[in-house]
Amino acid sequence: MAGLAVLKFSMFSETELNQLYRYCYTLTRDQTSAYDLLHNALEKYLANSQNITAKKAYLQKIIRNLFIDDLRASQRREFVSFDENQDYADFDIQTLESIIINEDMIEKVLALLSPVEREILYFWAIEGFSTAEVAEIMAMPKGTILSKIHRMRIAIKQRFDFDGNDQRGQQQ
Repeated sequence: MAGLAVLKFSMFSETELNQLYRYCYTLTRDQTSAYDLLHNALEKYLANSQNITAKKAYLQKIIRNLFIDDLRASQRREFVSFDENQDYADFDIQTLESIIINEDMIEKVLALLSPVEREILYFWAIEGFSTAEVAEIMAMPKGTILSKIHRMRIAIKQRFDFDGNDQRGQQQ
């Protein structure tokens, strides 16, 4: 059985496995939980993968579903109300890419975001998918993705200055 597992895992390159781990870490924000999530997803993949053509996408879907299941089970699910009538006219071309995020600030930024926002940020900023592709992957309307990116941008700008300093608690 172990030989079969090695054969099936050889379908994923080390780079792909690292990308999948980063995706898990983006969702969980914890190294141990990310490894556990990836491990569980790979187990499920091994049990159910027959004639799958888009292996990495299939595994990402398994990871996402397992993460959501874990959130539901622990009842830590965070919901953000979405106002359909909100005007997004101030959403300009300048997006999160214009904010320089150094390594020390990444954990602070991820802690500020909800799990859904972290997932959007991962696909959009790290993997380089377009907002339309992110919308397709996450099964959400493109407008919802754009509004969440817009809200993330505002939240990050309000919380941090461009040098990465936390503005919370400072007098303005």
